[in-house]
Amino acid sequence: MKKSLALAAVFCAAMNLFAYNPPFGGENLFKVSNPELLSGASSASGGPFCTVVPGSISFNPALTSKVERTMFNLSGTALVDVSDSDGYSGVGGGFQAGVILPSKWLVFTAAAEGAFSKNPLMDLGNNVGLHLGFSKDVIPSVSVGLNLYGGYYFGNGSDFTVGADLGFLYSFEKLAFLKDARLGISVLNMGKPLSSYEVTGIDGSHDGAGYPGIFTPRISFGATLFQLGSFDKRFTCAFSSDLYFPTFQNVAWDVALGFSYSDLFAINVGWDGNMREIMNDSGLSWPSVGLTMHFVIKSDSSKSGDEWKKNEIVPSVAYQNVYAEIHAISAGVSFYMGSQDDESPEIILWGDSIFDDDEDE
Repeated sequence: MKKSLALAAVFCAAMNLFAYNPPFGGENLFKVSNPELLSGASSASGGPFCTVVPGSISFNPALTSKVERTMFNLSGTALVDVSDSDGYSGVGGGFQAGVILPSKWLVFTAAAEGAFSKNPLMDLGNNVGLHLGFSKDVIPSVSVGLNLYGGYYFGNGSDFTVGADLGFLYSFEKLAFLKDARLGISVLNMGKPLSSYEVTGIDGSHDGAGYPGIFTPRISFGATLFQLGSFDKRFTCAFSSDLYFPTFQNVAWDVALGFSYSDLFAINVGWDGNMREIMNDSGLSWPSVGLTMHFVIKSDSSKSGDEWKKNEIVPSVAYQNVYAEIHAISAGVSFYMGSQDDESPEIILWGDSIFDDDEDE
């Protein structure tokens, strides 16, 4: 009993070494960089449809392990305040540029991100960062991932961060009536936090205003609720739900519901909340909404089975009214090299497929 109390006391003392006073929106710093992340995919399980962009590794570095095609992404977000709150009216924003490179041994991801806002309601300052991720399937149902990251913060003073993230993703074969069920667990921001950077924290002061929270565990679950229609004309409804605990001194959540039609388009509705922000009278942000479209481009010279002659362009847009004052408007595009291989392998003997009908009969 005494040992348990002593261990708890040491743990509490260690947490108090990291003063917790992030700015509003600081725990979702990387979410504003991309429309798909803004509208529900900022999740350790990938959101309702396990959407993966390079910036996804900021939430779980294991998410990219299932990516089979080279993928490029570029996106940007405007943060617009038209209320003249506290004498401030203007535009901030964020960006993301990244690539996912799958190989035989692992999947490599690089994501450059930035966020810029001087609004007193969301004083993120100016920052740029780089995440380098490595992920791999251990077995078909289990994936692991590791990030190395660094960032530089400037504006009112300057500082840098450097550290690592760990992630785990488990895919269920079948879970009751749910399909494509996934459990994602990650531990983020294990490294040097901000320590000498002046931004306005949630308590209105500059004291201890480091962000995102050091040692942030995150747990998420996502799955398909139901599907209607045939394979090529299918309507799907899916969801995801995340809980995370920044610096073990706060509780925050992110939930999303998605609707898609075949591989043509998807609509996501997401909602996030942060207990410490609510306690400091921030109010709750409105839900976000996002639209993603899929366009396949096929070369005229491509033949059946020549999948690398096909490419896919995925544009997306999203909107969210943040803290009832700031409007986040985001747009981006992803480019996939080649088409996803969704067909079973074809076995050919002596020049003819064993699955082909004999036309001479």
